[in-house]
Amino acid sequence: MKNPFIFGRAVVGEYFVDREKEMDELSSTILSGQHVVLFSPRKVGKTSLVKETFRQTREAICVYIDLWQVTSTYSLAKEIIDSVVNKTYSSIEKLGHDLKDLFKSLRPKVSIDLEGRISVELGRGEEEEALKEAIDFPEKVARKKGIKLIVALDEFQEIEHLNGLELEKIFRSFLQHHEHVSYIFAGSERSLTNVIFGDRERPFYRFAKHIELKPIDKDVLERFIENKFAESGKRIDKGAIKWIVEFSEGIPYYVQHICHEVWYMSEKEAKKEIVEKSIEERILPGLASGFEVIWKGIKSEEQKRLLIGIANEKKPQIYSQRFIEGYGLKSPGHVRKAMKSLEGMGLLEGNRIWDIFFREWVRANFYF
Repeated sequence: MKNPFIFGRAVVGEYFVDREKEMDELSSTILSGQHVVLFSPRKVGKTSLVKETFRQTREAICVYIDLWQVTSTYSLAKEIIDSVVNKTYSSIEKLGHDLKDLFKSLRPKVSIDLEGRISVELGRGEEEEALKEAIDFPEKVARKKGIKLIVALDEFQEIEHLNGLELEKIFRSFLQHHEHVSYIFAGSERSLTNVIFGDRERPFYRFAKHIELKPIDKDVLERFIENKFAESGKRIDKGAIKWIVEFSEGIPYYVQHICHEVWYMSEKEAKKEIVEKSIEERILPGLASGFEVIWKGIKSEEQKRLLIGIANEKKPQIYSQRFIEGYGLKSPGHVRKAMKSLEGMGLLEGNRIWDIFFREWVRANFYF
């Protein structure tokens, strides 16, 4: 029997959970020519939503570009060009025939890489010009071929780590003239996304429609879990299903991860005891080394105590006297400073540890 649950990467097709309403809104918006800012907290499933929407789209050619590992303007330019090329050209010969029309001043070299993909090499020392050519490249290709392109720029907030404001200005100066391309700007860091698209002084202010992805409805997730177990020839107890959904807070990544382990640990029927055991004996131990690195990287005892307090309380009142005294914190001012540092490290969103497994690991290993 095949395990029907997948985690650790974007899921599409039979592994995708619901999101019909969100897909309809995203699809209708981009196909009408509008641009979209798609925001979701980590693990909620924005990448899966984009890829499943693209999988079902027939009216346009869809290009997905992940900016997470982009470290320079050169690599950004190359990633955009290579991604568009491999979705719109089937051979080097066809691309070579169009090169002069697609590039204004650059004379790139085209080859096939080790994975069989077309690779466009840009000249070093021409980073600024290459970036401008790359940003305008999707529109030139779409116009040349008479097609509609949808381009998703995932983790778009990463441009802030390059040359944020100046890069935004360059993007906006070209994208505002694109008529054959619609863009999805996807992000998972609310503060950066709000700055880029919500600050009236920034180039992308009011440039696109905002769609925020919420956790999935609990009833939908419960049906998904029950059906997937049944399709694979196994059963899962109702109580176990409810426990998984409550623990996961409606976030599909955690549902998939837990169910993946539970499915392996159960022979014919999964019960709540197996669910709890899967977290205690398989999931948390498997993640422990990574969590230990994170914990050791936190040098401030104040920050560690704050994390312990937040992990141990459902609705932590972090500035209350009871909370501060109960977890050995110094003052509301020190808590505020620790919060800001932990948010900057990507560990907190609001008054909560965003990674549910890390939260559970902290709760299980540290006491105060």
